[in-house]
Amino acid sequence: MNLFDFELGGRDDDAVDTGGHGCGWGTVLLLGFCVLLVVLMNWAFDFLGSALAWLLGLLG
Repeated sequence: MNLFDFELGGRDDDAVDTGGHGCGWGTVLLLGFCVLLVVLMNWAFDFLGSALAWLLGLLG
């Protein structure tokens, strides 16, 4: 069993595929979710940094 083989039904045999099998839709969705999470975290930290700089500008 492969860790990132999320295709419905799995594989029929234990042979190693050597050509162009690619990855399943589960892997594509998992990687897309991870990229989206990184982008959202970057946006959130950028917003918090700007808000903190603005607040410190008001105080100082």
